[in-house]
Amino acid sequence: MKIHKLNFGDKWPSKGCVFMEIRLATVNDADDLFELNTLFENSTSKKLIKESIVSNEREIVCLAYVDNVAVGYCTGLVVKSMCYSEARADIEALYVKEEYRKRGVGETLISFLENTFIERGIYHFHINTFEKNSIAQSLYAKIGYKKTREILLDKTISRENAPTN
Repeated sequence: MKIHKLNFGDKWPSKGCVFMEIRLATVNDADDLFELNTLFENSTSKKLIKESIVSNEREIVCLAYVDNVAVGYCTGLVVKSMCYSEARADIEALYVKEEYRKRGVGETLISFLENTFIERGIYHFHINTFEKNSIAQSLYAKIGYKKTREILLDKTISRENAPTN
């Protein structure tokens, strides 16, 4: 299992030596992921989290622990299309508990996720964020992401109104 451990005592000078561990999620992390995902105001279940970790080969989920406490996660999906010569990774979610923000956790999570994709031969990345989320946009710009001319459009079709074949 890929694990990245860092001493982040400089980010928490009042605490002294603080260790942050970033690693790929396993099914044993479902409780922590469920808690973090709920704080992020996303809805899912522990069962769906476990199923995704076990069977979704396109998704990578990584977790950050500070002194053995789950403080954040980041997920990304491989996107392949006949329209493009190479696959890309869409970073779908980044969440860090509020009290751990602006201390390098988000940046380290994204770097770990990017490096995991690079090991799989993927070198192009997309991140979507809300237009008013200037804090996230500042982080993404700091680590090399640039705004594009693309506009994200979203549509949901209710199950009741979905066409059947």
